[in-house]
Formats: sequence, structure tokens, C-alpha cells
Amino acid sequence: MEALAALNAPLVPRTHFVFRIVALAGDLTIAVGMLYLSILLHLRVPLAITEDLFPPATAPFTVMNILLVTAAQAVSLSFFGLYGARERFREPLGRLLVPALFFQLLALASINFLAQRYSFPRSVLLLYLLGNALLLWAWRMALDRLFPQARRRAVIVGTGPAAALIADAIARHPWAGVSVAGLVGEGASPRPGLPVLGPIEDLTAIVESFAIDEVILTPEASSWRDRVSERIPESWHADLLVWPSPFETMIGRLRFRIVGDLPLLEARVRPLEGPAAFVKRLFDLAAAAALLVLCLPLLLLAILAVATTSLGGGFYRQTRVGKNGELFELWKLRTMRERAEVESGAVLAAPGDPRVTAIGRALRATRIDEIPQLWNVLKGDMSLVGPRPERPEFAERFVRSVPGYGLRHSARPGLTGLAQISGEYSTEPEIKLRYDLAYLNNWSLGLDLSILLRTLRVVLTRRGV
Repeated sequence: MEALAALNAPLVPRTHFVFRIVALAGDLTIAVGMLYLSILLHLRVPLAITEDLFPPATAPFTVMNILLVTAAQAVSLSFFGLYGARERFREPLGRLLVPALFFQLLALASINFLAQRYSFPRSVLLLYLLGNALLLWAWRMALDRLFPQARRRAVIVGTGPAAALIADAIARHPWAGVSVAGLVGEGASPRPGLPVLGPIEDLTAIVESFAIDEVILTPEASSWRDRVSERIPESWHADLLVWPSPFETMIGRLRFRIVGDLPLLEARVRPLEGPAAFVKRLFDLAAAAALLVLCLPLLLLAILAVATTSLGGGFYRQTRVGKNGELFELWKLRTMRERAEVESGAVLAAPGDPRVTAIGRALRATRIDEIPQLWNVLKGDMSLVGPRPERPEFAERFVRSVPGYGLRHSARPGLTGLAQISGEYSTEPEIKLRYDLAYLNNWSLGLDLSILLRTLRVVLTRRGV
């Protein structure tokens, strides 16, 4: 039972719950205090941005206005991950705090416009937003000192390619608060500076000797995993994590099929069919049509900017792999120089790509270049959410080199996806595949809505794939 509990243990610092309570209390105190100070300043001091002092009888320090600013504070900070175990350690702080404050500005300005009875004078709102931003910045910097990230030590069971992939991914993301002490298994280390600490038989002793917090099992350690409940002693304190194979990711929600007297787990090879596919398609049509209408003015401005700053048209079409491996033409705004791949051929984009134009970099950073793909969604080539469509040249390579890669073609590709909001542009195909299969085998309309909302956060913080 202890082993099963370890398998489900969350990868978060154990002080994170306390951090959330303290952070929320401080954030709400800042909101209420800054609202009061802004009104008090306007009552007592003649400001350059106002014509006269504020009449005391109409001061908007009411219960309803207190609720409005505290709700706006908590929702905006939560939406951009400032209470999350992962996001709060991301550097720089401004990448999350600035869009959160902008979101709060839009919310309070909308309330002032739509609900006049709860409105603030514009000078009070301006003072509140400026003071709130400064105090939040100082408070969040202090929180990082009060609740430092306790770096957790991990060992990876296995010495093959999967172990190297996991170690590299952890090294690229220091904000995760994990450091790899070494590998456990037979054979030589696949990476310089990544020591092999001993054989699998000595894992318990290695966990104790090196004060290990997390043990990550790779597929090559399958024989050890089969007897995991026998090999974990009662004193075991480390979290046990498993790097799943593509097949294990396909299982998704556990469904048992009784064959004779055998309780067998059923893997879903084509998960999005029947009623689920129908509901998803209806949602795609309604949402894509609405988004295309809302984004039309922005799209027209972007087309004009592309066409007037570089040679070539505003749009760009590229062949991609869709459902069941069928090819389709994906529409985007052109972000590269005309005929950029004539000499180089198909090349994966990289940071600082010299083929990208100046306006193209801005369009990519804000994801505006992806808006024309809403037309692909309406045509049925794509879905709003799903695995990202790959170019045929790269898809063929990944099918040969990444086991199970072809399984992601069982559904329409998406404009965004679980891999895009969870990983980075440089995340390896092997890792993205796990996200794609996990999404397909756990699909629900609520999951799509959650991914779309988190995509908005990714766009505003300018990160992700």
C-alpha cells in the first residue's frame, strides 16, 4: 500500500500548501490596503491628474468594491500560475506578474464601464493599479526568500536512451527544483557527468546513502517495476515516478475487460470516435467560427503588416500530416522570407532563425500567425485542440525513430494541444508523444476548455511550443 501511495505522490514541495495560504493572504491584504490608500490619498491630497479633492461622502470604499478588487487580484494571479508549484519558480517574475496585472486592469476597467454603481474614479483606479503592482512585486520577491525552492535529489533507474532523455529534460528546466544525482543500473553512463551509482539491487541503499527524494523508473527497468511492491521497504521515503511507454500512455483511464476470469486493461487505439468525435466537432465549428469573426480585424492588420514589410503575400500554405496520415494544406500568416527553404529544404524552426522576418518574429511570439488555421478547423482538416500537425518530412522521420509516434494520427491535429501548454518548443518528440497520447485517451469537453484557457495564459506569457 505504501508503494501505491508513492506512485500517486505529487511532484510538489511539501511546503507548497503553506505557501499558497500565505501568498493569498498577502495578495488580498495588498489589494484591500491599496484600495484604501488610493481613496485616502485622493481625499487628502490634490493630485495633478484630478481637478479637485474627492468628496468624502462618495468614497467608494464599500464591501462590494473590496470584494471586487480581492476577487480580481486572486483570479488574475491564479490564472497566470502565481500560486502554482511549477510556475512560481519560473524566472523572470515579470513574465507572469505583468500579464496578470494587465488582466486585472482589463477586468476592473470593464466593471467600471459596465457597472457604474461600483465604479471608481479613474484617478483612484490608476493609483490603485500602480501601487498594487509595486507592492505585489516586492511581496512576491519576499515570498521567494520566505519559501525557497527545496531542490529535490533524484536517481533514474536505467542507463539507456530513456534515462539520458529524462536527465537532459530535467537539466533544461531548473525551475522544476529537481537535480539528478545519477543513474542506477548496469552498463556505462550515456552522458558525461552523469554517474552510475550502482546496480538496481542496491537501489534501497543508494536512496538512503544519497538522500534521494525521487526515483524515476524507465522502461528498461521493467523487471524491477514488476516486483516493486516486494522491493520497497517500509522505511522507504522517496517518491516513485514512472516514465511510461507509449503503450502505457494509451491506457489512459483504467478500463477493465474481463476475458474468462482475467481482469485485463483495455488500451484505446482509436479513442476519439462515435459520440465523442461528434461532440468535439460541433464544439470546434461553433468556437472556430466565433473566434474567426472576433479576430478578423487583427488578422487584416497583420496581413497588411506582412505584405508591406517584405516581399511575398500575406498568407503561407504548407503541407502537413492530418488524421489517418492524410495530407492537407495548413494556412498561416507568412513569417519567413519568400522562398526561405529553396536552398535549405525542410528545416525545423529554431530560436533566432535568420529566415524569419522582423514582423514575423512578433507574429510568432504572439501566435497571431496561427489565426488562419481557424479556417482549417472549419474545413475539417484540424481541431481546436489535438496533437500539432507535423510536416511529412519530419513525421516520416519520427515514425521511424520514435516508437508509437504514428498513434497520434488517430485524431484530427489541433491548433493547440496538451504538449504545447506543458512543454517547450525544444521538447523532444518522445516527450510530446506522451502528452498527445495522454490527451487522446483522456479526452473530454472540459479538458479541451481547460487546454484552451491555459493556451491563453501561454500566449500572454510568451512561452510554450
